[in-house]
Amino acid sequence: MRWSPRGGDAIDAAVSERDAVGFVAVSRGADPTSRYLTGRAFDCDLVFVRVGGETHLRVPSTVEPPSLPVASVRVDDRPPGKAAAAVLAELGASEGTVLAPRTVPHDAALHLEAAGYDLASTPAVEAARAVKDDAERDAIEAAQRAATRGVGRAAAILSAATVEEADDGDDGRDDNGDDEQSVLHWDGAPLSTERLRRQVNATLAAEGVDAAGATTVRAGPRGDGGGGEPVELRPGEPIVVSVGPRGPAGYRGALARTFVVDPDGGWERRAHVACDAARKVSLAEADPGDDAGFLGSELRAEIAAFGFSMADEVTRDVGGGIGLAAREDPPLDGDRELVAGNVLRVRAAVTHADHGRVELTDVLVVGDDGPRLLGGAPTGLDPSRW
Repeated sequence: MRWSPRGGDAIDAAVSERDAVGFVAVSRGADPTSRYLTGRAFDCDLVFVRVGGETHLRVPSTVEPPSLPVASVRVDDRPPGKAAAAVLAELGASEGTVLAPRTVPHDAALHLEAAGYDLASTPAVEAARAVKDDAERDAIEAAQRAATRGVGRAAAILSAATVEEADDGDDGRDDNGDDEQSVLHWDGAPLSTERLRRQVNATLAAEGVDAAGATTVRAGPRGDGGGGEPVELRPGEPIVVSVGPRGPAGYRGALARTFVVDPDGGWERRAHVACDAARKVSLAEADPGDDAGFLGSELRAEIAAFGFSMADEVTRDVGGGIGLAAREDPPLDGDRELVAGNVLRVRAAVTHADHGRVELTDVLVVGDDGPRLLGGAPTGLDPSRW
């Protein structure tokens, strides 16, 4: 699918409102902003200049100038700030205010200022990225379908796993001196966080998406092992499988589910009920015109209403916008107003030092007809009911 550049109208409006002479963005390597503005990924320094409603790109000689529907694309090996200043001067904008994203590289800003321009930051691109068009929402939904299949693979493996007594040939105690516990076995060997993570990533790859380094498997209070060391999975503990795949067009999905094999119906059951209730709150508080920060506070308050400590157990990060990056506007804090076209990563999670973590994460689209969850993934703790 061919993707067209976006954001031009928002940039032009900001330039007009601020009486600026143009807009400059400089990206280094993989950068969601440059992908949004150009419709393709770059692995080099890219200089983006917009003046008079037209876009001009400058790339280094290390890459072939791409064919894009813009006014000009040329090779320029000067420092990005100098290259941008040269474009502005060529177009007759020899002085005045130049708008740039708040993340413009420091050296580029210095070169532009040295060339006589007054640099001013603008959130125009971030604001434009926060509202997804139909094609962007379709791309996110495709990534979310792949995420659902990836987590579904984990559920299938956990459902097929057997419970066996740990046996390492020692005195019956583990490395921490505790009594050995039963572990989950699958396909002839103990099932670990790393084995399960690799199976999930293989499924994501088969679905045509990139795991993007975002797949994690957390085992009870022991986490994911840390330092690259796998942790063997045990019955009765919450196992959180979380993915954030990136599709071919760069758009991300986000999904987390918690599973328990042979549950005892204790802490993890109550935590799961609380998280599921918070998840449902998102469908009642995510209409256009609603306050994004209020939605975030309601998610946390709903979990706390089930008796969990707001300070120690309820996870503060309940999500925010998602798109070409895993974290975009609007955040679920502050006083931003939700608008139709926002796409949100919504997370409900509880963590306890002795019991572990329970988490449910989904992607939600804010629409004129109300919010809609993408993917349709089941939410239950029992992996056999996926």
